[in-house]
Order: sequence, then C-alpha cells, then structure tokens
Amino acid sequence: MKKLFFLVLTVLIVACSSDDDNTSEVVTCDESKIVGAWEGELDNWEFISDGTGSWLVIGAPNGEGLTNITWEAIGGSVISTNIVYAGGNTSPLVDLNYTFSSNCDVMSLQADANENFPGAENFSYDRFQN
Repeated sequence: MKKLFFLVLTVLIVACSSDDDNTSEVVTCDESKIVGAWEGELDNWEFISDGTGSWLVIGAPNGEGLTNITWEAIGGSVISTNIVYAGGNTSPLVDLNYTFSSNCDVMSLQADANENFPGAENFSYDRFQN
C-alpha cells in the first residue's frame, strides 16, 4: 500500500510541475503611451503631452466635429477629458477607460460605466503613423 501511495504521489508531482520552457514576454504600456494621435472608425483623438488635445467626430458637417480638449490620465486606466470653449472655459466631456494592445499601437477606449452612455461600448483606435 505504501508503494502505491508513493507512486500516485510521484505522478501527481510530475503532472503538476510548471513548464520552465513557457517564457512569454509581457509588454506593459504606461500612461506616456497615450500621447499621440489615434484613428478610429467614428472619431479620432489627439492627446498632446501638455494635457491638451482634440476630438474629431468623422463626418460631422461644416467642420463642427472638431472639439478642443484637455485630458489627464487618472486612476491607472482612466482618461478624464474636458471640452475647451473659445473663451478658455472648460467643462467635463467624458471619462474613458483605456487599454492597449501588446505592442502599444492599438488603444481601446470605453465610456466609463459611471457615465451615461448606453452599452458602454469599446472602440478601437490605431496610433496615427506619419
């Protein structure tokens, strides 16, 4: 009986051991990767390092789709945006949850669950390449 116990124990130890050859590179995109121009299907965002930027709704008539913004990365995965009016006054626009692809060249933005956006859909944006 003792031999059977040790045989089962040996099989369990071997079956549960980790695979040392399983090496996958983890890529982390920090807040500085937000800076840049991002192209989506419905809109484009530009986040400048000084906390300003723009939001362009594609297809809006008479150039009305361009909005100047200020932005700030808060809480580790949230971008808080504000509309900037002609006189310099600002008002809150939207807080967006963000995530990056593994190469930091694709960013997903989702309206924060606390905001009043039905479905809180994810939208994917490619980094604009000059």
